[in-house]
Amino acid sequence: MVLGLAWFFYLSPRPYNANFIQPDLKLYNKAPSTLNHRGTQEGLYWLSFTTPGRIFALDRLLLRTRNCVHSLTTTKGDWNIPTELSKVCDNKKGLSLTKTAAFLSSETQWHIAGSTRGDLHGVILDKDWSEPKLVGGLIFFLLSLSVLLFALIPADDNSERIAVVFALCGAFVLRFWFVFITYPPEFSLFSDMSAYFQRAWEISRHSFNANQLFQPIGFTLWSQWIRDLGAFELFNWTQVFFSWGIVVLIYLMVRERFGRLAGFISLFFAAIHIPQAAMASLHLAENAYAFLITLSLYFILKTLKKERWTGYFLIGALLMTAFYFKGNHAFFLPAFSLWLLYRDRKNLLQGIPKVFALGLGCMLIAIPHLVWTKAHYGKAYLGPTAGALNFVEGKCPSKDNQDSQGSRWMSPLFTVTGERTFKQWPRPFTDQKYFWNEGFKCIQENPWVLAESFRYVYYLFAGNMLWPVGETPMRSLFLDWEEFFHFFLLPFTVIGALAYTRKNDDYSKVAALLMLTLFFTVWFFKSENRFRVPFDAVLIIWSSAGLAWAFENVRALFPTRDPEMEEAYEGRGI
Repeated sequence: MVLGLAWFFYLSPRPYNANFIQPDLKLYNKAPSTLNHRGTQEGLYWLSFTTPGRIFALDRLLLRTRNCVHSLTTTKGDWNIPTELSKVCDNKKGLSLTKTAAFLSSETQWHIAGSTRGDLHGVILDKDWSEPKLVGGLIFFLLSLSVLLFALIPADDNSERIAVVFALCGAFVLRFWFVFITYPPEFSLFSDMSAYFQRAWEISRHSFNANQLFQPIGFTLWSQWIRDLGAFELFNWTQVFFSWGIVVLIYLMVRERFGRLAGFISLFFAAIHIPQAAMASLHLAENAYAFLITLSLYFILKTLKKERWTGYFLIGALLMTAFYFKGNHAFFLPAFSLWLLYRDRKNLLQGIPKVFALGLGCMLIAIPHLVWTKAHYGKAYLGPTAGALNFVEGKCPSKDNQDSQGSRWMSPLFTVTGERTFKQWPRPFTDQKYFWNEGFKCIQENPWVLAESFRYVYYLFAGNMLWPVGETPMRSLFLDWEEFFHFFLLPFTVIGALAYTRKNDDYSKVAALLMLTLFFTVWFFKSENRFRVPFDAVLIIWSSAGLAWAFENVRALFPTRDPEMEEAYEGRGI
């Protein structure tokens, strides 16, 4: 499997030393990508970059374009670019370049001239995955992955093991298809995705300003570090593995707690979970955050079973790491600590060390963040600075806000609800004290807003499109998933949650605590559909258990004498 990945990395064109001449004739040297994410004026642009030589080179490439490309020349020859605008402008599928092995066998300089409307422009020199060298590598990789899964996946017999391996490989292929073929993350450098990218580029050049801490800094640093190691090629693979890892973790949790049938159901639900799979194709924190939340849930359940302090320490470190990617679970940390003490209320000497270990794990991550921000920003920051503005957005009439430095912020939710009241603020968004005070003033002026804010729980599930997936080629698949989610998955989630509360097990309590603290978070601040997606592991687990429970109860009404069927559907339901 590692050899397969190494083969893909070797064959990747991997452009470097990218330089832009922008429409305003300003130079953008050593750009971090062959796509210019900076906003410019409308006009012509020029791009040059270099590709390293390869002994084994690809004979076919795809030239994916943003805005338009009009000419392509290299130090080894020129290319005839089609004149049809549909082929050279915003061609996300890619313009086919053939007989490229001669161009990639040694170092080559590429020169591109194009035009832009003023937004994201440039090209991605991408692999054509129908190339035999790549097809062979994919087959080898999937076979290696299948062998590894077959050896490690828990199962009662080989037939179950084969079915699980087949489903997990299918889930991997779906995510690979989204990330590498349908819509690579490098193509999504707009809005928040561009902001993460810009901040990472500034930090890599030792340029620091407080605005870089507006959103949690974890994903910014992670993305830059990964791309420093292996460019977007490595970043894309981590996106695939994070998304796929969520599927594996969900299956393992369900299989252990609810049995074979529920395990199969959860594997199917998680494998086709379009929102989470589609998020992997975007340069956003949600994908890694969802993996960290699911991994934390996995270790919480393991630790509650084994009761080792090292487990609580690890949970604290994981939850705090996740906090520096997205903060939607921030209230879960104190709530979980209090629940641990309540759980051991008859013997607090057992509960206090657990909470202490949890706190130590959090400090292991928080202290380096405090030290790093103090060193680079002149002030120690425990978390992002966006919290106060989010509070203002949720509690004040103004939903379209601009600060004194020209930064403008508006949640995608409010474009859907039509709440577009604009306000110019006299202070920068990073002045949290000022914006917290303004938010509480809004509550004093209109206390009813506290009741109105319960609508944000509804918006977690409905009433708004999953941004920015709704603006990608996966939109139609997402809309199909939404129908399935609302009319099938959610009802069985409720059934599963209600059915298993009678068992008084730790999973039901922890899952309920996680979702309730999420509800409290969005009530306190604001919400969007995408705030819920990283927590969908909880819903998938409950819905799988609920469907398996319903199936077993219906089957009990029609007893079968077939012992093989009895064994096949045997579960650990109620």
